[in-house]
Amino acid sequence: MKFLSPFFAVLLVLPAASSPQTKARLVLTVDTPVAMIERSPQENAVYIVSRPGRIFRWTYKTTKLTLVLNVSSLTTTGSERGLLGLAFRGNFAYINYTNTNGNTVIAEYAVAKNGVFSPSSRRELMTIAQPYANHNGGAIVTGPDNMLYIGTGDGGSGGDPKRYALNVESLLGKMLRIDPTRTTSKPYTIPSDNPFVGVKNARAEIWSVGLRNPWRFSFDDEKNLWVADVGQNKWEEINLALAKNGIPGGRDVNFGWSAYEGRQRYNADQTAPTSLKPIYEYAHGSAGCSVTGGIKVSNTNPVVGLRGKYLFSDFCSGALMGLQLQGNKLAGTSELVKKLGSVIAVQQTSRGIYVLTFEGKIYSITAASP
Repeated sequence: MKFLSPFFAVLLVLPAASSPQTKARLVLTVDTPVAMIERSPQENAVYIVSRPGRIFRWTYKTTKLTLVLNVSSLTTTGSERGLLGLAFRGNFAYINYTNTNGNTVIAEYAVAKNGVFSPSSRRELMTIAQPYANHNGGAIVTGPDNMLYIGTGDGGSGGDPKRYALNVESLLGKMLRIDPTRTTSKPYTIPSDNPFVGVKNARAEIWSVGLRNPWRFSFDDEKNLWVADVGQNKWEEINLALAKNGIPGGRDVNFGWSAYEGRQRYNADQTAPTSLKPIYEYAHGSAGCSVTGGIKVSNTNPVVGLRGKYLFSDFCSGALMGLQLQGNKLAGTSELVKKLGSVIAVQQTSRGIYVLTFEGKIYSITAASP
C-alpha cells in the first residue's frame, strides 16, 4: 500500500461505466481502519483493525465499539508500518504487524467468547526482517482449507532492489501458507503439500512467488485466490489464481514481479516465463496510483445486486470499481461509487460490503437488485 501517493494520469484496459444504483452510506468512524474481519456469521459483530495498534469489536447496526486488543506499544505507523491484518481460526486470532524495529511479526492470541483477546496468551509464530519501511504486505487470511495465508511485500524501497520477489530463499514478495499448530520444536507447522517442501535452498512456507506488495487479497466461493498487487510507477494489477482439484488458488503460482509490472516487462535481469498474467490492469492517472483490493462478492452476500463482481478501489482515486465476470474471464468494468476518499480496503462480511478509508470513514455499500 502506498499511504503517501498523491498523483499520476490514466489508461484503462476496458472502459468503465457508471452505476448510479450503487450507494455508499457512512456507518462508522475509526482511526485509520485497515481491515474488517468477521469471526463467525452467527456473531452479531465484526472486528475492525486500526493501524495504530488497536482492534475493536463493532456490534452491527450500532455505533458501539469495544476495544478488544491494544498492541500500540509494539508497533509504529511510520511509512507503511503498523497493525495491518487480522485472521480468526477456531478460538484464536492471528495478527500481522510491523514491530518497533520495522520487521513483520505474526502473533497468536486466544479469544474469549465475548471477543476479548487475552494478552497473556500471546505467542509469536514468525518474524520476517524488513530491509525498508514500505512494502510490508499486511494481510493475513484463514483460507478455505483452514490454513493461514500471509501476503508479504518485496522488502520495499522501489524496483525490488534486492531481487527478493522471485528468490525462493526469501519470504519476501510471496504468499506464504502455514498451519499455526505448534510442534515440540517449532511455533508453526508447514503443510506437506506446500510446493517448495523438500526443495533445496527454498523456504517451505512459500505458496506463491513474484509479488510486489499484495496489500489485500481474498478467496472467493470457489476457493480462487484474488490478489491486488500494488504497482511500481506505471501499472496497477489484479490477479486471479484459480483453485485446482479442491486445492485453494495460488499453489506454485508465479505472479511475475519484478520481471513484470502488470503485463509490462520491468527488470531485465529477472525472468518469469510462466508467470500468471493479471486478469485486469490499469495505468497510473485519473484511475489511481495504488490499487486497493478487494473481494469477489459472495453468492450469499445480502447485497444481491453486486454478487459475482470483484470489487476494488484505489488509494488515489477513491472510486469503488467492479469487475464484471463471465466465469473466470473479465467481461467489463464499472465505476460504482465516486470520491470515497483514500480507500484502504474493500471487505465483505455475512452482513454486507464495506469500504474503509485512510481518513477513518467506514462505508456500507448497497446496490439495487438486478
